[in-house]
This record gives sequence, C-alpha cells and structure tokens, in this order.
Amino acid sequence: MTVLLPDIGRNGIVNSVRRLSGLNNPGYRDVDPTASFIAGMVAKLEADSSGNPVLKVADADDTNVIGIFYCHKTTNFYRPIVDEEQTYGTSPNTSWVIYLNHANLKDGTVKVTNEAGDTTYTVTTDYTVNNTNGVVTRTSTGSIGATDTVKVTYMYEDPNLSGIDQTLGSGMAATLEDDGEIATLIYNTSVAYTLMGSLYCDANGYLTSTNGGGVVVGKCTKVPTAEDPELRYKLTV
Repeated sequence: MTVLLPDIGRNGIVNSVRRLSGLNNPGYRDVDPTASFIAGMVAKLEADSSGNPVLKVADADDTNVIGIFYCHKTTNFYRPIVDEEQTYGTSPNTSWVIYLNHANLKDGTVKVTNEAGDTTYTVTTDYTVNNTNGVVTRTSTGSIGATDTVKVTYMYEDPNLSGIDQTLGSGMAATLEDDGEIATLIYNTSVAYTLMGSLYCDANGYLTSTNGGGVVVGKCTKVPTAEDPELRYKLTV
C-alpha cells in the first residue's frame, strides 16, 4: 500500500515530512556541498575545513544533531511499505521465494515478521534479500515454513520521482529545529517502534529506535502501520 502525505503548503513537503505543531522557526543554514539528503533525515552542524559551520547528514553516534532536514538534495527518493503480507507457496510466490510488490529496495531497510507480527526473522539466518528484484528467499535452515505468511516492511526507490537539489544557488538548506511534532515517511523501516519510545539517528541519517550512541532526536507519538505508514514524533533536540 502506498500512502502519500497530504500537500499542506508551507507546513509540509509532499511524500516526505510535515509539521503537525510548533516548529515555528525553521533554520536556514549553509550546507556541505557534498551532502546528499531527503527532507526528514537527521541533520548535524559541524565545522568545515575552513572552520565555518555547515549542515551535514548525522550519523548514529553524533551528539551535535541540530534538527531535521526540510528540503531535498538527492538523486533518489524512497517510499516506505509497512507490513506487506506475502505467503510462501501461493502463486506467484513459490515455497522458497516471495515477490514483493516493489523492486529496487533500499539496502538494509527490510524487516520480515511472522503473520502475527510478534516474531522478527533474522536476515541471512532465516531469509535473504535481492534488493534489485524485490525478492525474499527463505533459507533451508531458518524458521520460515514453506507455506508461511509473513509481513515485510521495507523502503523502495520511487521510479516516478527524479533527483532534486533545493540548495542550488543559495548553498543553504532549511531545517526543522524548534520544539514541535513532526510526521514523516523517512525513517529506518528495519526496526520496530513503540509509542513514546526514544528515537535516534542511524548510520545513514534516518530516524531509528536503536540507540547507536548519539543523542535522543525525538519521542514517537504514532507508530507506522500498514494502513498509515507515517511515523510521528516530538522533536527533542
């Protein structure tokens, strides 16, 4: 199921991130010209080689997080799919392989659970993923059965959206830095989220529930679901 964020003018960037409350004073800062990011990814402020402060994509263990990117500088756009149900042995799937509804998956974003959603399978141990073709193959020694129904969460590259650089000309990027609540489709889909659980930054600049040693970026106010894959959170940096 593909869900588009509503186009709400100044409050949101379609299919990426939107403001729900607060955040009345967006930042506008110089950006690292080599950086690549999508609105909704985590931003940090760091000195460049000349000592000037510039925005860069944050990492898992960064403590100098300043906010959330509110513009695009990227060649690829990705959408999240949450809990897509697939059954092994049911056509067009086979007893070993399931074909997801989308191809060109973002590496490291796939999460596979049982039908009830209370068991998360382990990549390599229970299944392997072909990101290019959107294929999940169960292993012969894993815990997934030949007729099991599984739920798969992942991000895939949107073939209908081309790259864009909204920092061209100015060399600056907009950020959300003030207190407030945010809704986003840009987050790590390979992990589970809990209501009011802490959110961090992962190694690729995406929101995650896994603490990599950095600061708490926010608190989850709505977990993603198959019907509504938005992640909502209170920004706390």
